[in-house]
Amino acid sequence: MKKRFYAGDGIFPLIFVISFFVLGSAPSAKTVAANSMVGMQEDSIQSHEFTPAFELKIGGEGFYSIEPATGNGFGGIAAIMVDMDASIHEHLDFFAAFHFDSALWDDFLNKPRLQREGLPPEHRIDLTVEEFFLSWIPMGEILEIMAGRRFSGFSYANRLHLADFQFNMKPRIFTTYWGDNHGLALDGISLRVTLPNDGFSTSFMVEAAKSAYGGDQTVMTSVLDAGFSAGNLDIGLRGFGYFDHQTFCHPLLNYCNEDISSQLTLDEGFALNAFGGGTNLLWKTGGRKSVFFQAEWIGRRIMSNFLYGGYAFAKLVHSEKVSSSFMVQQLEMPDFLGEEPNGRIERSYNPGISYFPMEKHRFRLEYHYSDNSIYYRNMLLFKYTFFLDF
Repeated sequence: MKKRFYAGDGIFPLIFVISFFVLGSAPSAKTVAANSMVGMQEDSIQSHEFTPAFELKIGGEGFYSIEPATGNGFGGIAAIMVDMDASIHEHLDFFAAFHFDSALWDDFLNKPRLQREGLPPEHRIDLTVEEFFLSWIPMGEILEIMAGRRFSGFSYANRLHLADFQFNMKPRIFTTYWGDNHGLALDGISLRVTLPNDGFSTSFMVEAAKSAYGGDQTVMTSVLDAGFSAGNLDIGLRGFGYFDHQTFCHPLLNYCNEDISSQLTLDEGFALNAFGGGTNLLWKTGGRKSVFFQAEWIGRRIMSNFLYGGYAFAKLVHSEKVSSSFMVQQLEMPDFLGEEPNGRIERSYNPGISYFPMEKHRFRLEYHYSDNSIYYRNMLLFKYTFFLDF
């Protein structure tokens, strides 16, 4: 999935073409105004019936892993999760997600890095504020403004929580390239404009913030979405650009070496330091059965080079209680043996099956095979995840 010819000179023509198509298919100003007026009238009627609501979800996750080569097993509590969702006003919502990561799970994910650096295992419980933001929707579905901490919307998968039951672990193009096991979270403001039009919708989002987990550098993203629905088929396309200040430090890779820094030259100032895109497809075949496919790729500047990675994920929902999936990942990692941090390719293959004994309870069995990984071993991973509503 490494596509070096998609760098800088590829993504902007793509966005320009999509933008031209978006503008050409968008409804006229008169139509938008008419639809907005209808929406405001409906909102005016609904405002008399609005009742504030509050939802609390508490979840837990346990895991057990076996290394097939040695037969060694390791397991424990992975995390405790708390989600809060409140409708404060008909146009204003509040959402917060807290994650208590156990030392067992954190050390399990990062053990190879700890071993490489000669660090002892750390025994602790870490509180991560995944999201904590207000969402204001003043014009129905057309305009949405969010302020606070939230997962960046540049990707389909980066926005997911464990309660979405899509992956055991998020794809590594987010967790590794941005330095946190949860993905990229931002502290700031985002604005999204959506133009629906008879089964076809487009949206444009801008995020202006600071990186929540990986330092305090200024971050800006721009995301262009297009979606199409027809009968039982939904298709989505997305492209994004990510701008920040270049840095030598990377929290998960833990590269902050002065000797390495002295050998490299960085582009100073605010610059495009990541770009990418993705697509997804959902086909409902009948009853509760469905086929879901999603793929994303990213070019990410680490030190002085762009590195490339991506994943492709397919899921078959067989019944209300059973689904199976398969994911392929490819990641280009920095290799600092030479004078320049040239990339080394890592691939992994993750088949899995999920069983839902009841709503919001999942047993997940997944096999991780990596042909050249410095992070994850070949392992059979079992997880149980649950959420309770209050």
